[in-house]
Amino acid sequence: MRCRTTDAAVVGMLRAGHAAPSPETPPDLEVLHLLPGDLPHGLWPRWGETYFREREVEAALQDTRYRFHFYDDLGFWQIHDRAKGRGLQLAAAPSALPPWEAGSPLRNFIHWALLEQGGGLVHAGTLASGGSGVLLAGKGGSGKSGTVLAGVRHGLDSVGDDYVALTGDGPLRARAAFACMKIDPAGASRAALPEALTRGEALNWQGKYLLPLTRIAGHPMPAEIRLGALVLPRITHAARTSFHPIGAREAFLALAPSGVTQIPCARPEMARTCAAVSRGLPGYRMDLGTDPHEIASALRTFIGELET
Repeated sequence: MRCRTTDAAVVGMLRAGHAAPSPETPPDLEVLHLLPGDLPHGLWPRWGETYFREREVEAALQDTRYRFHFYDDLGFWQIHDRAKGRGLQLAAAPSALPPWEAGSPLRNFIHWALLEQGGGLVHAGTLASGGSGVLLAGKGGSGKSGTVLAGVRHGLDSVGDDYVALTGDGPLRARAAFACMKIDPAGASRAALPEALTRGEALNWQGKYLLPLTRIAGHPMPAEIRLGALVLPRITHAARTSFHPIGAREAFLALAPSGVTQIPCARPEMARTCAAVSRGLPGYRMDLGTDPHEIASALRTFIGELET
């Protein structure tokens, strides 16, 4: 991926939110981010109606080469050409970006581009050991991010805690899409995160810290992992963490809704991706214990047993 812009806020966001690409690898996606001053007077687009009718626009573009989203609160435009792998992003003013862009920069463009390769982004976390791991799904408050935090703080690997990229070729693999992790102060306290990691860091629009995953873990993260199961964490305050098989339908209903809601102009494709994952991976309910070290140890054992 390559993004060109004169907006310093976007440059900083991209540097923080994405790992540096390999210079010899050609970009699969190119995005141009523009401000009003970058275009001749009179060429800046204007939405002519009172409201942006999102679902109607999506339906009209479904069978075309284009994907489009307009965030009318900020006058923020995203236009993607599927055939050429090129996107145009327009912001009405410097730093006038939707608040979620800081944690997942260019998320919509990345998902639209991955769909053309048979993959896509899914709203899930990951944990792995020795290159093999699990996808963690669930609605807000289910314990997903806390489980990832417990894992990486106690020696496990991850390629993301919020959105990860799934490949469309061969066995299911998850790749890192974004470099940061979101942690609320209570979660940081439960995981005994060193104060030095959060000192001076501002809270984002959700009241969470946005920190580099490698900084939290204290060790490098892999670029991708093999997936062996879809796991649904559940906060139970049990004495020990345990795993219980579930059906594909329950797994799908935990994985699909948030992604289908959050990423526009590709909702049917997102639902199909989540359905394929739910059918392709065995599903488990994970009843969480209270000790982060025990949770990580239980996951390490569980992942090892998936490989046998």
